[in-house]
Amino acid sequence: MALGFALIYNTTRIFHVAHGIAYTGAAYICYDLLINCGWNLPLAIGVALIGAALFGVMVELFIYAPLDRKKASTLVALLASLGLYVAGVNTLALIFGNETQILQPNIQATHKFAGIILTQIQVAQIATAVIILPLFVLFLKYSTIGKIIRAVRDNPQLSRVLGTNPQRVRTVVFVLGSLLAGGAAILSALDVGIDPNSGLPALLVAVVALIIGGLGTFDGPIWGAFLLGILQSLVVWKFEARWTDAITFGVLILFLLFRPQGIFGKRGRVEESTT
Repeated sequence: MALGFALIYNTTRIFHVAHGIAYTGAAYICYDLLINCGWNLPLAIGVALIGAALFGVMVELFIYAPLDRKKASTLVALLASLGLYVAGVNTLALIFGNETQILQPNIQATHKFAGIILTQIQVAQIATAVIILPLFVLFLKYSTIGKIIRAVRDNPQLSRVLGTNPQRVRTVVFVLGSLLAGGAAILSALDVGIDPNSGLPALLVAVVALIIGGLGTFDGPIWGAFLLGILQSLVVWKFEARWTDAITFGVLILFLLFRPQGIFGKRGRVEESTT
């Protein structure tokens, strides 16, 4: 979720609040196909991911791109994204209700590793992260489209002068970012279920992970999210789950005060920061 949000924000400078709807929408599509339509799990996951990608494309083509052509400010894009998120949450609530929906009602098989008991879906979550995250970082660093995305991130004007089509790059970025959000949502929903408001907490943690890891970086949010996950788990283990939000935003405040550029970010010059 953090990597998907970072991919969109670093490339377009849009605070994509509707990323939370790509998250919850994918999980609900998977739920509907799996539970109500009786599809098998791999096929339901595949269609849900396609739905998340199409949502990202439509948001870019019909909301952000027109605003960009009109030279609208980032605040206008933020308000449009926030409005879309609110509309999406209410639509999901009208269709599926506000109750938490469970994708895996049966008792899951468990696996024991060095005294740690993990369910089958939790093992799948770890395996997915271990496989996808390094591959995605390598994709961004060494593939042609990955290099173009990084070029647009670093200097959009120069990239346009050199022949890059910024609209195509933005579309690709929204597709990839939405796919990552959808995958994260499905993995989470298979473990603990999903409700219409699940997207905002996931989005906020993703934003905090991006700030901690370093704005402008693509691999920084991965480490920021890993740090937050460890800290939240320790808080649940030693204290109570209700303190996880406090530790999350407490860490954010500390970074904003003492290292605003994040772990891997670089402090720019004053005129760069102002820009």
